[in-house]
Amino acid sequence: MSESIRNKIRQQIKPIPKARLFPTGWNGELTFEQIAEQVSPRVSWKLKSYGLYGQDIPDSIQNGLMKLWEQLLETPDLLAETNLTGAMWKIIAGSNSTWYLRYHRRYKTYTDVEFDRGYEVEEYGISGLTNPSEWWHTSERWAVWASRVDFRLDITAAMETLAEEYDDDMKGLIALYILTTSVEPMETIATFGHPKSMVYERIKGIRDRLQRLLKEYEPIQPRTWQERLAAGEVEPYLQVVEHYQDRPLALFALYTLTTETKVRRFARDNNERKMIIYYRKKCLKRIEAAYGQAASF
Repeated sequence: MSESIRNKIRQQIKPIPKARLFPTGWNGELTFEQIAEQVSPRVSWKLKSYGLYGQDIPDSIQNGLMKLWEQLLETPDLLAETNLTGAMWKIIAGSNSTWYLRYHRRYKTYTDVEFDRGYEVEEYGISGLTNPSEWWHTSERWAVWASRVDFRLDITAAMETLAEEYDDDMKGLIALYILTTSVEPMETIATFGHPKSMVYERIKGIRDRLQRLLKEYEPIQPRTWQERLAAGEVEPYLQVVEHYQDRPLALFALYTLTTETKVRRFARDNNERKMIIYYRKKCLKRIEAAYGQAASF
């Protein structure tokens, strides 16, 4: 191969482009990757102190870094006189982290309810499908509507069953009429001229029959998670303990929730006190979710 051909080939080889450098006020010129690597841990720490957790933290950091990149393209010397703390605040300003906080204050997310326990959302994630006592307290309109439809259908079926059973019993039909309307019982019985003792006997029988037909609607007094824990139902609580086993402050928070121990007993300084109070809120949500998914009664 001649020298001219070699030179021609060399001229066509382009050097690997260097990463763009941006001047910073804390460590000279850095690539954007280096800036992100140095600032992200500080951003993460600050977002945790604000109450963010889980996937919301990396999502917020990515939002902030994307905004910072766009700003650096327009103003390359944006960080020239900025220290690490200032860069941290610039990323937080563009992170949209406050949206996540507002969202979690308004909604309980599926990840909070499920927290790696293997339940399917169709089975446990949608409120209003676990037992009749929860239908009336759900916030989803479709669930309220569905529960009322089911209730109406069940009542209709029960009344049709009773009407068929007492079809040839006039005293039973009178008793059914008294129970399902606002008429005066004694006047109604007198109008038809039947012995009141026999009609009242039918009334008692119909009530017993309805209780059997509509046994799913028997009033249930729900117990709190504290009462269930005190009664020995510890498995849901232990699952929450296992979830926080690597976070001592969270375990302290759990202990204060289940005893009369004060937070200040464990907090060595004001920062730890704030973190224990923060974990108390998170632990309480998980405990309530755990006992909500377990067999309640």
